[in-house]
Amino acid sequence: MLRNLRRLYWLLSAFLKKYLVRILAVTGLTVFVFIALPQLIRRIPSGKPHTKIARIGQFTVRQLPLDIQRLISLGLTDLAADGTATPSLALRWEVKDAGQRYIFHLDDTVVWQDGQPFQAADVTYALKDIEQNITDSQTLEFKLKEPFAPFPQVLSTPLFRRSSTLSRIFKRPKSELIGTGEYQVNGVKQRGQFIEILDLESPEKKITYRFYTTEQAAILGFKLGEVDTIENLTDPAPLADWPNVNIEEIPHLNRYVAVFFNTQDPNLADKNLRQALTYAIPEKGGEQRALGPIHPESWVYNPQVKEYATSQSRAKELLAEFAEEGEAVNLTIRLDTTLAYLDLAEKIKAAWEPLGITTEIRVINFLPQEYQALLAVHQIPPDPDQYTLWHSTQATNLTKIQSPKIDKLLEDGRTTIDRTERKEIYQDFQRFLLEESPAAFLFYQTTHTVSRK
Repeated sequence: MLRNLRRLYWLLSAFLKKYLVRILAVTGLTVFVFIALPQLIRRIPSGKPHTKIARIGQFTVRQLPLDIQRLISLGLTDLAADGTATPSLALRWEVKDAGQRYIFHLDDTVVWQDGQPFQAADVTYALKDIEQNITDSQTLEFKLKEPFAPFPQVLSTPLFRRSSTLSRIFKRPKSELIGTGEYQVNGVKQRGQFIEILDLESPEKKITYRFYTTEQAAILGFKLGEVDTIENLTDPAPLADWPNVNIEEIPHLNRYVAVFFNTQDPNLADKNLRQALTYAIPEKGGEQRALGPIHPESWVYNPQVKEYATSQSRAKELLAEFAEEGEAVNLTIRLDTTLAYLDLAEKIKAAWEPLGITTEIRVINFLPQEYQALLAVHQIPPDPDQYTLWHSTQATNLTKIQSPKIDKLLEDGRTTIDRTERKEIYQDFQRFLLEESPAAFLFYQTTHTVSRK
C-alpha cells in the first residue's frame, strides 16, 4: 500500500513538473474569460449616446423614483393616461367573486435581464391581507378580503428579482436590480444607503443619473460638467444666463400645489373661514388652475365644481359670516412651506393680511407633525381612490377633515367595481370635498428641464 502511494506521488510530481505552466495558463485564461473579460468589456466605450442627468433627492436602491424604475422593469399591468390599468407582464386578467378574486395570465415570452424566464413565482408584491396563489407557472390568483377596485393599478409597480447564484459568480452584476425593461443597471455608486450615481444601459443608449440633495448642488454639478441635464428643477433662474443652455417647461397634471388647512385647528375649523382664505389667494399667472384633487385627465374628473376664482369681495362676505356681529376678524395663522414656494407664500400673506389675518411664514424641510396651513405640492395617484388622504380614520389624512358624507363616498368608491357607478361616486366626492374646503387647490406644478445645446 505504501509503495503504491509513493509511486502515485512520484507520478503526480513528474506530471506537474512537466505540465504545471500549462495548467496555470489554462486556469488563468478560464478566470479571465469568465470574470475579468466581462468587466473589461463593460469599460470599452460603446459609442452609444450617453446622457448624464441630475435628479434632486435622496433615494435607495429599492426606492428609486418610479419613472426610473419603469426604465429598468415592468409591472403586471401598465397605466394609461387616464389611470386605467392596461396589460403589461400580464396579458389579461379576470375579476371574480364581485371583485374579491383576480386571476392574472402572464406573458410566457418575457425573460429577466439575466436570461431567466419570467414566471408566476417571481411575482413578489408585498400585499397586506391578500392571499397569492400560483395556479401554474404563468397563472396567478389573488384573493382579497373585500373588493378593492384599484387593485389592477396597484400591480403596475415594477417587479425586480435577485440575480441567480451562477449569474453573481460569472456575470458579476453591478446591482441586484434585475428587471424586464429596456434598460439594465450597469453600475451603482452609493454613499451609505443612498445612491450617488446610477448607470443604465439599453441596446441603443446609456443614461447616468447623479443624485443631488438640493437644487443648488445640482446646478453646481451642471456648471462643473458632471451632468448635461437637470430634471424636475423648480427654479431655473440661476442658469437663465448660462451660455448654450435650453430651458424647457414641463407641466405635471399629476401634481398640484395647494394650501392644506388643519380643519381641527380652532382658527380653521369653520368652513366659511377656509373658503374665504381660498377666495383671497391670488392666481399664479402662467400656471394651469387646479380645481380639485383628481387628475384632470382622469376618467372620473369633474370640472363642475366650485372654482374659487380669486375674489377679495367674496372673501370679505364669508369672513363677515364667520366673525361675530360687529366685530372685525383678528386671527393669526402660521403658513408652513418649503423654500421652493417661499415667494408664493409671501404673496398669500399679502392677500390674507388685509382681511385681518396675520400670517406668519415658516420655512420647513420636512412635513411637520402639527401645522395650521401648509403650502405644498402633492402627487395625485393614478386611480381616483384617495381614501388614505381624506378619510377621517386615516393617520395620513393631512387636513384631518371629518365628514361622514365624504367618508361614505370614499368607502363606496374603492369597493365598487362597476366603472359607471364609480365615476358617479367620485364626481360626487369632488363636489362635496370642494364645498368643505379642507384645502385651497391652486395650480398644477410646472418644473423645468435644463440641458446643454
